[in-house]
Amino acid sequence: MYTIEDIIYDCPVEALSNILGKKWVAAIVWQLQDTKIRFGELQRALDGCSKKMLTQQLDMLIENDIIINDKKSINNTVESVYYLSESGILLLPIMEKMITWSNKNLVCDK
Repeated sequence: MYTIEDIIYDCPVEALSNILGKKWVAAIVWQLQDTKIRFGELQRALDGCSKKMLTQQLDMLIENDIIINDKKSINNTVESVYYLSESGILLLPIMEKMITWSNKNLVCDK
């Protein structure tokens, strides 16, 4: 059994699909693939993603150990950066395969 946001799934594929299928999640993970980034920088990189939505999705990704929020106190200010955890890094090849499959098998009307 897999629990994501208080929903219980029997199937691990369905549980992961629930995470990656949420709005902005795939874009957030993809944006963090090679870098550590601050919240404001991440929000600017995700044109159209509101602060509230980004906060909610980051919290969910942190809760599921996909993203790490590293906070450091420097001269009475807190510097916070987000980056992929080890399990988040392991998602990247899966996402690449999903992109390849989609490009070959889905019709995209532009």
